[in-house]
Amino acid sequence: MKNNVIEFKKKKADGKENGFHQKKLIGIDLPFDYEEVVSITGPEYVRNLHRDGIAVLPNEELKKNFADILLRAIEKPTFTKVSGVQIAENYYHHIGHSWVQPLQDGWVRIGIDDFTSKVFGPADPINLPPVGSFLMQGEMGWVLNRNDNEAPMQSPVSGIVFAVNDRIKEQPEITHDDPYGEGWLFLLNPVSLKIDMKALYLGKKCFRWIENEIQNLLKFLGPKSERLAATGGDLIDDIFGQFPEMDWDRLVETFLRTKENR
Repeated sequence: MKNNVIEFKKKKADGKENGFHQKKLIGIDLPFDYEEVVSITGPEYVRNLHRDGIAVLPNEELKKNFADILLRAIEKPTFTKVSGVQIAENYYHHIGHSWVQPLQDGWVRIGIDDFTSKVFGPADPINLPPVGSFLMQGEMGWVLNRNDNEAPMQSPVSGIVFAVNDRIKEQPEITHDDPYGEGWLFLLNPVSLKIDMKALYLGKKCFRWIENEIQNLLKFLGPKSERLAATGGDLIDDIFGQFPEMDWDRLVETFLRTKENR
């Protein structure tokens, strides 16, 4: 760590010469230890530690910028419709029917897709992961509830939960009404985004996948799917509500690729 301290002091001096405020931008070279970094910067300056080092901001500066991050996150995307299912363009979709929106500064926003909204209908309470929890791609990240049924959903990427959408706690129905906008679930600080994205769908690949999922759903419904004829083949809203006799557990396992915890 001695070499890092020397490098840190050198950067402070260089920063003064170049007009930078050393309390606003600090370069940290590898290797480093969390406690050693805090002893230099003070805990109020540490936002996050990555293996590649980071430029850290004062906590008050982060708070000031956080509202802007949220505002950028909830901007309305453009959509493409596939058999009545809206797909947000430039969002990455996971096979478990959640989506990922890359944001500025490396954060990502997570939510459920329109296919889930149409198939499972409006949720009752949604069990969101607590802030600070670590989620692994492909493992259970949150749970949709409807009546006495549960639908665990997979996290589309790995990372640490940074903030949750508090509105979901009071108004879980907004995930159904506006799944890509106000109904987002949480913000995540990903740890292996480039790798995780290789398993996600985007663009035409996503359109083909959703079309295939719709065909699988029609097979799942069997003769009941005839009731979709009036819509021209587009999915009706709240399919489970229209066909409450459907096997919920099998629906969850087939399309969300998880199993309900009993």
